[in-house]
Parts: sequence; C-alpha cells; structure tokens
Amino acid sequence: MPRLSRRGFIGVTLLGIAAGATASSATPLNKEELEITRLELGLGGRLAFAPDIHYHLSGEKHVESAIDALKRADPDIIVLGGDLVDEETSDFDGFERLLSEIASSESIAVLGNHEYWSGYADRATAMLKKNGYKVLFNQFTETSIGRIYGYDWSENRAYPRIEFNGLVVSHDPNAADSVEGDSLILAGHTHGGIDIFGMTVYSNSKYSRGTYHLPSGAQLYVSRGIGQMRLQPRINSRPELLLID
Repeated sequence: MPRLSRRGFIGVTLLGIAAGATASSATPLNKEELEITRLELGLGGRLAFAPDIHYHLSGEKHVESAIDALKRADPDIIVLGGDLVDEETSDFDGFERLLSEIASSESIAVLGNHEYWSGYADRATAMLKKNGYKVLFNQFTETSIGRIYGYDWSENRAYPRIEFNGLVVSHDPNAADSVEGDSLILAGHTHGGIDIFGMTVYSNSKYSRGTYHLPSGAQLYVSRGIGQMRLQPRINSRPELLLID
C-alpha cells in the first residue's frame, strides 16, 4: 500500500469525497440497515472506519451487520473510532470475540466518551491491546499508508493543537478545529444528529455528519457510526460504515 504524499493528500481526498460519499439526510425515520459509504483516495488498499459500535450483548443486529460488512470489505486497516462499549455493556467476553473477529493486519483504536463515562476505559483498552490494536492517546503511529494521529476523548471538548499531514482520528468531531495541515480527519460521536428534511436540528457537536472543508485547509468526515444506546433511537440517520480505498 503506497504512502500518500504530503502535498497530494488533500487533493485526492477532495476527489474521493466528491466521487464516493453519499448524502443520507433523506433516509427514513429510525431506519436501521447499515449503509456503506465509500471514499476513493487511491490508497492502494482499504481502510475501514467504524466508530460508535456501542457493543452490549452478543447477537445484536447492528453488531452482526457490522461484522458481516467488515468481513465482506476485508480491509487492510481497521480504525475503531470510540464508544465501543458503554454503560449498557454486560458481555465483555462477547466484546473481546468481536475485537478478535474484526481485527485486520493493522488495527487502530481511539476511545470515546462512553468508555470513560461507564468506567470501562481501562478494561476496553486492555482488551484492544490484547487483540493487536494500537490504542492512540493524543499520539501518532506509523502505518503502511503513513502516520495516523489519534485523539483521546477530552471531557471539556478541548484538544491539543497539532500540525499534521495525513490521517487524524478522533471520536469527537470538535477536535477538528485543533488540526492544521494537509489532513483528513475522521470522527464519530454524533450518530448523525437529528436531521429533519435535510436540516440538522440537533447535534451534540459542532459538526454533525458528512463532509466539512475546514478553514485550516484540512478536511473532516463525520460518520454516523454503527450503533447506539437502547433509549437513543436514530432519526433519519442510518448506521454507517466508512470504507476508504
């Protein structure tokens, strides 16, 4: 898999977003079928971004759908974007089986708010590392496509400012305002917000879904994520798995 050049990253990102990303604001109320969004960036391989799994018990429909989609996609790199577990998680043996089943040749993860709010951050981190994932806490790692920087969740929604060329991963889309450089930022957390007739009427973040071209020159893609907590239904916001080629 060739490394993306420093100057070429944003250029192919713009082309990929225009060609591959699909709008989802018109999806039906509480639609549950997993949607695959594809970005063509010329990676020479495939990266899967899966935030907000919200694993609770084995056999959950959204988890099984994600496993099936990931197996079919067969990514070279998998990036888990936080909120893998939450306060409703009770089956940690099943969670570890999930991690093992979806791990790729290169596996990376960041944590989200619910790992911390549930008190399971240390437990989830240990399971991730046991199954071959690199867990990033405001640091970068070298991969076959170059450096990937991962933000850890910040309770005050303030993040270290970085100048970075390449891929940045954060559970919180608000972290994008702290990034400068030739970067594509991937985030989750919002579950797509609440969208009515193509207009976001509520979001827990500054950026709610899809593509944003930032003043810094970086690009942001906010995924609607895989799952949700039981009392938080999706409204016009299908679950989403992002594949980047």
